[in-house]
Amino acid sequence: MITLRIDKSFTNPFQGDDIERLQTRIKAIIYARVSTHGQARDGYSLESQVEMCAALAKEQLHVAEDELIAVIEAGDKGDDPNRPALNFALWLVDKGIGRTFICLHPDRFARALHLQLVVADRVWSAGYDLHFVETDEVDPNNPESMLLFNLQGAIAQYNKAKILANSRRGRRQKVKNGKIPGLRRIYGYTFDKETDTLREHPDEKAVYLMMVDWLLNGKDGVDMSLSAIARELSLLSIPAPNGDVWYQATVSRILKNPVYMGTFYYGKTEYKQHKGRIEIVKRPMCEWLAVSVPAFIDEATYAAMQAKMSRLRHANRGSRPQIPSLLKGKVRCGRCGGAVVTGAPSRSKTTGEVIHRYYVCSGKSRKVYEVGTGREMHRCRGRNWRQDVIDQCVWRYLVHVIHGADDVLQEILADRGDPDEWEVRFKERALVEASLREKHEERRRWIQLRVRGRISDMELDAALPPLEQDIKRLSRRLHDLEDALARLQDMRQQARDVASSVANVKRYIAQELTDHERRKLVNRLVEWVVLHDDAIEIITAWDCPRTIVFQPS
Repeated sequence: MITLRIDKSFTNPFQGDDIERLQTRIKAIIYARVSTHGQARDGYSLESQVEMCAALAKEQLHVAEDELIAVIEAGDKGDDPNRPALNFALWLVDKGIGRTFICLHPDRFARALHLQLVVADRVWSAGYDLHFVETDEVDPNNPESMLLFNLQGAIAQYNKAKILANSRRGRRQKVKNGKIPGLRRIYGYTFDKETDTLREHPDEKAVYLMMVDWLLNGKDGVDMSLSAIARELSLLSIPAPNGDVWYQATVSRILKNPVYMGTFYYGKTEYKQHKGRIEIVKRPMCEWLAVSVPAFIDEATYAAMQAKMSRLRHANRGSRPQIPSLLKGKVRCGRCGGAVVTGAPSRSKTTGEVIHRYYVCSGKSRKVYEVGTGREMHRCRGRNWRQDVIDQCVWRYLVHVIHGADDVLQEILADRGDPDEWEVRFKERALVEASLREKHEERRRWIQLRVRGRISDMELDAALPPLEQDIKRLSRRLHDLEDALARLQDMRQQARDVASSVANVKRYIAQELTDHERRKLVNRLVEWVVLHDDAIEIITAWDCPRTIVFQPS
């Protein structure tokens, strides 16, 4: 059995002759999915899904082990219709690899009924049999079978929504009762699991109050910045909240948190899931729920701290102008995974004019201090990247892809608008319509013969059932052909829409674009750019990773 574990970095290994070999060798496709990356990492659920699907293929369908291909979805959300493994499994269907599609349960396609129907219809339309391990066989031509299939999908969708709604309601009710339904660790407090409340952590409370005093009053007559506070905590060997280093950002986050005034707010944000993506949405303050916790400071002290940190930010910001880059907010470091920002430029020693600007990993300048020594540590070491070189490489790649989209477009048009397929479908529909008319006319003649008394009821009862079966069979085939032609028409329209979009973008980039227009286009087409020491990895909005090797400049 061929097993493929697929994520967004997957590259299709099958081309040309490989497809022909698979078409003759593979008889069934297995699709398995789990929703979380934890389940995908452990693998138990995925393994059991594949094993159960393979057992069904062998025992009921008599498919051998080497005639199976298993496509595994490693931790993608079921409400995302554009999942890479599902798309690949359907690509295998489009290529005619195998004749049977096997899945554990319809909810592995999706939890939403409409998405289940879209996938199932795609499989059935290609002439494949669809089998589920944990449900009865679904017959797309049987109204009762389809009714049960729809009911199961609707119930799965309802159960998911009900569980989420009950969980949210339960957590909010717990907060209304003065309890906290679990949360990330807050420095200075410990979470009491028995009472679901926050309690003071005496040692950490003392450290917090010391940090407040240093910020407002300084230490030994010396004013203290956030970075200086982090360094001093490290020198005193005070344990950091997470790990053995104090970050300047950690100190900032602690001192900005209003919980130390004695109120914990629940429900400030909520998570919304749409097409597999989780979005954090801020909720209006009137919907927050307050829980009293031990107070460390009063409101006046908190206001003084925020004012002092604001002054420090403005003092450290300086007068260096912010130069917008083509890839602002899109760049990550390939060495440490940190964000990449625009750094200070190199200047001419004689004139002071800017020579080059650079992309710099934020991990190189992050203020991090080792507990016990106070030694400043750098999370990332390595070269910077010339901004003009990186921007030019990425822009040239996008232009190349867009201008080369004609080749891709031709493939889309070939797949979705094959003239031969149209002609075959139209001819078959005409033949089916003619045969159906003949069968109806023959049925009408038999009934007229009985009305005129030329044949008996027994002769009529013997003649009509075969005709009724033929009419029913031809009617189903005509319905399938009309559906297929409608889908071909939709696919042709989609292809025309794609062609129009590509042509519009090509005309757009052919113009002399301003920097703002380029940034706007890049923001729509590029998800991430990962910078390595000798290569650029570009992840586009259409989930197509591309690595460009370049010479360091």
